[in-house]
Amino acid sequence: MDRFKNILVAASPGHLEARTLRAAIRLADKNHAGLTVVDVVSPLPRLYQVLLGQGRVADVESGLRQHRLESLRHLAHNTRAGADIEVKVLDGEPFIEVIRHVLAHGNDLVIVGGDEIERGVTPELSSGAMHLLRKCPVPVWVMRPPRTKTPRILALVDPDPGDPVRNSLNGLVLELATSMARRDMADLHVGHAWELVGEEKFRSASYSGLADDEIDQMVGTVEGAHREQLRLLLEHHNVPAHGVEVHFVGGEAGEVLPALAERLHVSLIVMGTVSRTGIAGLIIGNTAETILRSVRCSVLAVKPEGFVSPVTIG
Repeated sequence: MDRFKNILVAASPGHLEARTLRAAIRLADKNHAGLTVVDVVSPLPRLYQVLLGQGRVADVESGLRQHRLESLRHLAHNTRAGADIEVKVLDGEPFIEVIRHVLAHGNDLVIVGGDEIERGVTPELSSGAMHLLRKCPVPVWVMRPPRTKTPRILALVDPDPGDPVRNSLNGLVLELATSMARRDMADLHVGHAWELVGEEKFRSASYSGLADDEIDQMVGTVEGAHREQLRLLLEHHNVPAHGVEVHFVGGEAGEVLPALAERLHVSLIVMGTVSRTGIAGLIIGNTAETILRSVRCSVLAVKPEGFVSPVTIG
C-alpha cells in the first residue's frame, strides 16, 4: 500500500466531504506521500455568454474559482492546518482535468468521495466517477463510509493462465488488498466467480444434443479448472492459507460477487477494471462495470501496467 506516494483527491464539483479528506490525509501520512486536492470549474453554458456577455461570464467564472479555492483551503485548514496539502482549482471538464493532472504531475492514486448508500437503494456512481474508473491510468478509490467497526477487504480476482494482462492485474489486486489488510488490521477475503458459460441454454435447448449427465460433467470440469487456477494464483502470490478467507462462488460474476460483498458487509473491494478485447486494446469490462454499479461499499479499482488513457495532456 505504500506504493502510493503522490495522491490526488478529486472534489465533486463544488463539494468535498470532510471524511474523504481525513481518510486521504491518514493514507498520505502513513505512506509519507504528497497530497493534492483539486476542484474543477466547468465553463458556463453558452447561453450565459449571450445573456451576460463574454466579459461578465469571465468575471462570474473567476469569482466561482476563487470561491471554491477558498472553500477547499478552509476545509484543508480545519482538517489539518492545511500545511501539507496543495489545493488547486482548474478549468474544464472535471474528469478530463483530473486525468490531465495525473498525467502532468505523476499522481499515482486518485481518491473521490462517494455517498453512503442505504440497504435496498440502488447504488449510483456519478458520471464523472465512472469516467475516471474507465479512463484514469492510475488506481481510483471511490470512498464511502465504512459499514463495520472491523474493516473487511474483499479482493476480486479472475485467474486465466492464457491472459498475462489479466493475471498481472490479479497480482496487483492481491498485493494491494494484502498490504492494506495488514496495515489496517482488516479481515481479508478473496473472491472468485466461475460458471460454465451457456449452461442454461445447453440444458433448455433440445437442439444442443447434450444429455444432463454430459452437461454435469462439463460443469465439473470447468469448476475443477477454475479451482486449480485460483489455487495456483494464491500460491504464486504467497497469499497465506491462514487468516484469509477464500470464496469460490458459482454463477455470473456481475450478480454473485456483489451479493458476496453484501453478505460479508465488506468495507472495501479491490478489483481490476480492464479486460482485453482484440484490436480495440484495453477497455473496462462489462462485468467490472456491473460490479461497480452494484455495490454499496468503497471500491479501489486498478488497471494493469501499460494502460494508456484516451485522455491526453494536450
